[in-house]
Amino acid sequence: MECHYINLDNAVERRSTLEANFARCRREGWELKRFAALDEATAEKNAIPGKRSWREKGCFLSHQRVIERQPDDGRSFMVLEDDAQFGLTSMEVIEGVLAENGSAQWDLLFTDINPLQMDIMMMLALNRSQLMEKRMVIPLDLSRISFVGTTAYVVNGASRGKLLAYLEAGIPVDTEYDIYLNQGMVNGELKAAALFPFVTTLSKHSTKTQIQSPNTSTANRARAVFRRMMWLESSEESYKADLATIESHLQGTLHGRVAMLAGAQYVED
Repeated sequence: MECHYINLDNAVERRSTLEANFARCRREGWELKRFAALDEATAEKNAIPGKRSWREKGCFLSHQRVIERQPDDGRSFMVLEDDAQFGLTSMEVIEGVLAENGSAQWDLLFTDINPLQMDIMMMLALNRSQLMEKRMVIPLDLSRISFVGTTAYVVNGASRGKLLAYLEAGIPVDTEYDIYLNQGMVNGELKAAALFPFVTTLSKHSTKTQIQSPNTSTANRARAVFRRMMWLESSEESYKADLATIESHLQGTLHGRVAMLAGAQYVED
């Protein structure tokens, strides 16, 4: 499978990290190709219309252009952002899911997302260990889940034209790319699923966002920790430091107390 990753020209460290990770986990038949991301200057120069920032417009257009560049031959391909991370089993699991569900009617298959609903997050957390014990990965219907994140997803080659038409309708860019896709799933214009436990995760670069404003850093760190915790190959060491930082920020706050009480309702004495 061809994997196309979006990367700004000046994001050299992100590029080298992803390429090294891919090489370490690569299976026969998998190929990684770089797409030079369209930056805010390009979006501004071309006067891309819409309410979002120039950076967000660049992100939207970058994903759109990657998909446009793929041949209309029916072959599925993967789109990545440069803070994606594969595990040693990621490619094998994706291959297995596609082989077992060849006739499934889906447009997009995400390998990692961040759900926004607390009840969904708790449901995933409570079911991950059971699925791991059974060595099962299941599809989550994204028409029922509000989420953010387009770090890693497979595009059904048969749905390329359908997806491009939907993205074209998203210009002027008034909605962030991930939220715009999610809206299409909720209203039935797109059919998508996310594999769980997550088959890919986020690299160390994920908490240093290139799109959003710096005041979202705590939220980004929390989202990254959750996604690493729910990963198929999760290890405590990969999120321990970030989790400690979050806990220190929440200590003594109303948010922290409410979160603790919400979690305590699932504990059996």
